[in-house]
Amino acid sequence: MGQNWLRFSMANRMRAALIIATFSSVIVLIVLMGVYEFPIPLPTLPITEYMTYITILLVILATKLILEIFKPIFRRFMASKITHEADIYALFQLISYLIWAAVLMAILFTVIGGEVVDAISVGLPLAALIVVLQKPLLNLVGWGVLVARRLYKLGDRIEINNVRGYVTQITLMTTLVREFGAWMAGDTFTGRYVSIPNSYVLEGNVYNYTRDTEFIWDELTVSVTYESDHKVAEKYIRDAAEAVVGDLMRNNKGVVRGKYEFADLATYMVEEPTITISLGTSSVEMHLIYFCPSYRRRYYRGEITKRILEMFSSDHRVAVAYPHMEVVPYKTADMEVEPQDLIEGMKQ
Repeated sequence: MGQNWLRFSMANRMRAALIIATFSSVIVLIVLMGVYEFPIPLPTLPITEYMTYITILLVILATKLILEIFKPIFRRFMASKITHEADIYALFQLISYLIWAAVLMAILFTVIGGEVVDAISVGLPLAALIVVLQKPLLNLVGWGVLVARRLYKLGDRIEINNVRGYVTQITLMTTLVREFGAWMAGDTFTGRYVSIPNSYVLEGNVYNYTRDTEFIWDELTVSVTYESDHKVAEKYIRDAAEAVVGDLMRNNKGVVRGKYEFADLATYMVEEPTITISLGTSSVEMHLIYFCPSYRRRYYRGEITKRILEMFSSDHRVAVAYPHMEVVPYKTADMEVEPQDLIEGMKQ
């Protein structure tokens, strides 16, 4: 709790420092412009010729100040209307970008003065600027694509460019994720933050674990020996899955089914614990398919595995297959060679 209070107080301190700095800058500019006469004589500056730039600076500072003051008010107001805090933050971020875009357009119009300028004098520098800022512009386009197409949002679990993580921030240039996976088994967080350029959404695949629902499908493969009673093994695996995820799947089947793009997908999707069987080189492979919350996939897989091992270990009719070497007696028409004799012969 102390750490949370420290982070909260630091955020407030930064916001307060920004507000104080902005107010101070505005007051200094007002005094220098002669709008307000300061009791103590101050040196006068010839700032009339820079009035346009001073106005632009004041507008930028005022916009930043208003957004910082409005931010906590907006979040408290929307808390009763939007369930997830990440969605509230994303909405405010989008509104902020729209406000900044309008302010920058107004500033640009002010600088140009509304006059029609020569196409060559503007076009050549603009083309050079585009070449120099190619990467930032691609990031900006990538941001527009991911927002317009809703490829992911704050709070989603995604994978881009072989990086998997929980989205904590989306800016015009980059997406910040709290990484999971990597050297950690399963989907455990690593403790690292990864900054991903938004241009990657244009260049590669974007995997979103939680775009429509929080559930994803998982498959657990159990290798059973050929000598085992396969019907008993299948029953144990099904019973273990039913005990761990059976009720969860049945209670959320409607939620998952409601997100299918087409009705006939319901006939293809697994909506209850299902087992398929295949023949392996040295074992019978039993594949358990189920769905569970994406953020607890490792937990459910572990619980099912633990129950399967407990059931298998208590019944001699089933056994888990594993790589090992087995010596089989060699028989001929006249004699039988025992394994111990073969081992002694190999030693000689």
